[in-house]
Parts: sequence; structure tokens; C-alpha cells
Amino acid sequence: MPEELRLLARASESRKASTVVARGTLRRADVEMRPLVLDADDGTTWELLLPEGWALDAEPGARVTVSGDRATDIVTTSMVGPVLRVRSLSADR
Repeated sequence: MPEELRLLARASESRKASTVVARGTLRRADVEMRPLVLDADDGTTWELLLPEGWALDAEPGARVTVSGDRATDIVTTSMVGPVLRVRSLSADR
């Protein structure tokens, strides 16, 4: 493989989002726009970016498990923590 293609492949791999599965408690952050966040059990506060058109079945205060991709290509004005592009969210029973 030519060196140029190898460098492009490496750059593409480094931009891939890292998959995250986190458990914790949902809440609305006390900042402008009141974004939905997950206070994960490991101490990380994730700002949740839900897919367009999603209806959330869980209320703030609910214990949930969230799966998604860490979004390293965006920033938000709330700056409450790293952003997680949610793929699935389920209430813990």
C-alpha cells in the first residue's frame, strides 16, 4: 500500500468515535438550555445528544444504561462534560 494511503487510513482510524456504555442517573443540568446529562457511576458527567425525533421514555432521576459514541467533533455551549451521541438508552429495572 502506498505511504499516502497508509497515512489516510491511519488518520481515518484516529477519528473514529469510541463506543461507550455507561450506567448512571439522568438529570437536567442547571445551565442555560438545561441539557440532558447522565451522571455515570464512574463519576463522568456525559452530555447526551439524542437522535433527531427521539422520544425519551425515562424521566430525570431515572437509573439508565446508555450506549453510544463519544462525540469528539462537536462542542456545546453548556460545557457540562464530554458529549455522547446516544444509540440506545434503557431504564434499569
